[in-house]
Amino acid sequence: MPMTTPTPTPTPAVTLKTLVRHTGLSLGTVSKALKNAPEVKPETRARVQRAAAELGYSVNLAGVKLRTGKTYTLCIVLPVEDAEQDFSDSGYMALVSGLYAALAGSYYSLVVHPQLPGESPLEGLRQLVESRRVDGLILTQTRPQDERIRYLLQQDLPFVSYGRSELAQAHAWFDTDHEDMAYQATRRLIERGHRLIAMLNPSPELMYAQHREQGYRRALAEAGLSFDTALLRSSALSAGDGRRIVLELAERAQRPTAFVCANEFTALGALSAFAELGWQAGREAVVVATDDSNISAYFVPPISTYFASLHHAGRQLGSLLLRRLGGEAAERLQILECAELIERQSDLAAVSGATR
Repeated sequence: MPMTTPTPTPTPAVTLKTLVRHTGLSLGTVSKALKNAPEVKPETRARVQRAAAELGYSVNLAGVKLRTGKTYTLCIVLPVEDAEQDFSDSGYMALVSGLYAALAGSYYSLVVHPQLPGESPLEGLRQLVESRRVDGLILTQTRPQDERIRYLLQQDLPFVSYGRSELAQAHAWFDTDHEDMAYQATRRLIERGHRLIAMLNPSPELMYAQHREQGYRRALAEAGLSFDTALLRSSALSAGDGRRIVLELAERAQRPTAFVCANEFTALGALSAFAELGWQAGREAVVVATDDSNISAYFVPPISTYFASLHHAGRQLGSLLLRRLGGEAAERLQILECAELIERQSDLAAVSGATR
């Protein structure tokens, strides 16, 4: 007679109840530990997660979605700029990587929703919200009376914004103190002998650009220096704009001796203009950047920057959104942090030069 192969006994599925029996903990504690809930002690979280790995437990997310009615999908809305914009790819990827790091260990996944040039800021947002494709949102590039924020508050959908607004109703946000950044950068240059300081700023409709202008004006006023509208220039966050603006300002009878750039790309463009003019950074004029990557350490010469990590910002935004999804009040989910000065040059004004 032919030999028959015995049918293997199926391995029982590892469930939450399996982990409860294995660890001796309650179902609620095990469930929260697997979600990295902060109210569970670190050693308990480690014990549960170690048991889950040893037993081969994996969450049945489809079942969780069905049971809770949630999508367990979060979305960050990112504007897609024109071809002249250098900042988008590197800057936004650092932000997204920080978000992914913050969501690690949770059930949530992240999708990126591009806002195309010329597209209504609300159009794509409405589709996401009204179709209930996401449980929460992250917004960037906020405006003082941001219609997207107002709409999400009306819809009562959990969200967090990278940047503040002037709306009366509180919402969750994380922001760098751009007013302080511009104030510190301008005051430092004044203390080093500069009297004509140009500020290359982002688009004036953005909230953080307005904060930077306020800090710039405050530093000038405290030093008794007049504000010259020609020295506050709005630009795209591009090397091309940085180069163009510096070349234009170099034509002035009283040209600037210092340029505070909106990011490292505009600073790179400024240095390109310096080379075209035959200037040496630190001799005819100085360049200071405000940015997130520290690539300016490799410029020739390396320049001083005010550093605010976008990866860190992403982690903060992700953490705030998870807390908001957990029901925490928006008033408690507002974080303002200062940028860090990384000084690579003395940035002293030349004894002779443009201001002589």
